[in-house]
Amino acid sequence: MNSKKPIRSKSDIVNFFHNSSVPTKELLIGLEMERSAVFDNDLSPVQYSGTSGYLAILNKLVEEVGWEIVDQDENGNIIALKRGGSEIHIEDDGRLELISKPRKGLLNLCREYQMHISEISEISKEFGIRWISMGWQPFAKNEEIIYAFAHKNRIHHDHFQTYFPDFQKYTYQGWEKKNNGIHVNFGYTSEKDAIDKFQTLLKISPILVSMFANSPLNVSKFSGFLINRPHTTFICCPHRTQIQKIFFERDLNFEKWVDFLMDLPIRRITRKGKVIFIPLSFRDFLTIGFQKYTPRIEDFYIHLKSFWGEVRIKQYIEYRGFDTVPPHLLSSIPAIIRALTLNSDVMQACRNLVKNWTFTDHLEMRGEVYKHALQADTPDRKKILDLAKELLEIASFSLKERHREMKDRFDASRLLWPIKEYIFVREQSPAEYLMEMWNGEWHRNPRKLLEWSEK
Repeated sequence: MNSKKPIRSKSDIVNFFHNSSVPTKELLIGLEMERSAVFDNDLSPVQYSGTSGYLAILNKLVEEVGWEIVDQDENGNIIALKRGGSEIHIEDDGRLELISKPRKGLLNLCREYQMHISEISEISKEFGIRWISMGWQPFAKNEEIIYAFAHKNRIHHDHFQTYFPDFQKYTYQGWEKKNNGIHVNFGYTSEKDAIDKFQTLLKISPILVSMFANSPLNVSKFSGFLINRPHTTFICCPHRTQIQKIFFERDLNFEKWVDFLMDLPIRRITRKGKVIFIPLSFRDFLTIGFQKYTPRIEDFYIHLKSFWGEVRIKQYIEYRGFDTVPPHLLSSIPAIIRALTLNSDVMQACRNLVKNWTFTDHLEMRGEVYKHALQADTPDRKKILDLAKELLEIASFSLKERHREMKDRFDASRLLWPIKEYIFVREQSPAEYLMEMWNGEWHRNPRKLLEWSEK
């Protein structure tokens, strides 16, 4: 991708997506995972700077285990690391996000994450730091978490306050500081394949989100939502998260996806490291420009990343609906996405589970599952739990068939066993289990919660 290539017309953007298609043999899958950390002695949130903060861990990764700095500011503060095709980025408060090298096999992908978790945990012991694998930092207040680069966030907030009337600063700050998700990235072979994958995952997203729900607590109290992370995301930025009716239409294509994105307001562009805020839609920016600036592919890519829906089409498909989960559940996440998007027959079986839902039903189900997770009632007078069981059966069959056809040594359907224990045995999402234990056996002891999140 030539990121500095000028955009002269909408077709240049549409071609960006067409040119991202790859042959079936080159389809890859990757993960992104965010986690918050706390100090073991008092469970206070880890900050970026200082002798025992996130920056100290980043420096250890460079000094001891072969990570290389690929981005840092003028003061030497690390912003991103890279090793062997994988990257570590920092979020607004400095917490770490691992972005894996895209891989062909699920086993290698899951092994990388387990190794990363072990590596980070071992280094963190030196600083008395432990990691919380949950979708929302459960203990701290907003003001107890400090931005890594506060001046940059302040400039962004001032811009949002001016140009976005629905901007809610305090809620947005919580989202910037506490929100932890797992994203699954995977390729597409054609426009049709991309649209099929996009629409399938969007339609079954309430089921997927519920299965891995894991963000019920805020400041050590029940937030009122078993899935607080996407609920808060929607409150912060409804114009950048709300599903659109056109997303479900049969004639959806790359051009219509681009049209939707072009009508969203721009957040920013960068030139020579400088951030420039532009109070225009991308369509207007393309039509009339702004001051001396005209759009480039890199500008559109930054703009695309500011749409925070559950699924988005980039140069790959990105599913963004999952809360961060404990290590014992992590392998089930890429496994289920790979399983449910393997071919058109599997995707049709997924869509059949919700074929009677109207667009209004899809909108309302988001609110229902955020509150009730697997116990939410569906428009078909079932529980989401029932659909989750059916979806897991489809996923298991899909991976077993893949194993048989490819004659692989490893049957990837085994990676679904951890989530099957929650869905079929406990009949609970992680959040439901967590709240039962929190109010019962754990006696609201935060250390019990932390121990569970590390397993």
